[in-house]
Amino acid sequence: MDNLSLRRALYEDPRSVSAEALQDQPQLLQLQQELQQLDDSLRQQLAIEVPSQLTERVLLNQRMLPMQKRWYQRPLPYATAAALLVTVLYWQQPLQQRPTDLGQHALSHVYHEMAALRAEALLSPADISPMFSQLGISADFPVPVRYARFCDFDGVRSLHLVLDINGEAVTLFVVPDSGQPVLAAPGRIKPAQFADARFFGEAVTRHQHQLVLVAEQPQLLAATNAMLEKSLRFNI
Repeated sequence: MDNLSLRRALYEDPRSVSAEALQDQPQLLQLQQELQQLDDSLRQQLAIEVPSQLTERVLLNQRMLPMQKRWYQRPLPYATAAALLVTVLYWQQPLQQRPTDLGQHALSHVYHEMAALRAEALLSPADISPMFSQLGISADFPVPVRYARFCDFDGVRSLHLVLDINGEAVTLFVVPDSGQPVLAAPGRIKPAQFADARFFGEAVTRHQHQLVLVAEQPQLLAATNAMLEKSLRFNI
């Protein structure tokens, strides 16, 4: 096969091309590895159990999302959809300077670090206070903190925590102001909400920091938000 044929074959099914056929094509070999990783990721994302509150989540999404005319008439085959997604990402990389939906980014981040939700280590105030201090915040949580680490949240150095709220894991992202359009309105306005088939989330902006919460039960979000109002002091 020539270079173009090999590339087309990879986009159609990355596992259909043998490594021997690409031994003299390092760029195509790297592309094959990336496509296989994406294929595995898509399969993991699709292999989820239907949650008990699926109806609530669907109704929430319907209220949030405007009605849009779909450009397709029938579902795309899995391989075609995956290849289309990779093609767009591959050729449009320079255009990815636009702000992303922070709600979707939060969900992707949670899925990427699912191990954090299973963390059982209980961190002391002495462990987390220095982290908040770097963001200009004082924190005094009355609930256990299972996980705390700085992360890259949509290109912004942010704090990723997992709180124990009534025995359930709630993810909290504390994202400093980056100068980009935000998901949530400032002040004490009702938080912006988002959801997918598994998680509920909401975000609010307080004192130039975005607080993004993700949990499997919607009632945990309200309880956590109330706790944060009393526990966080912004040093401005």
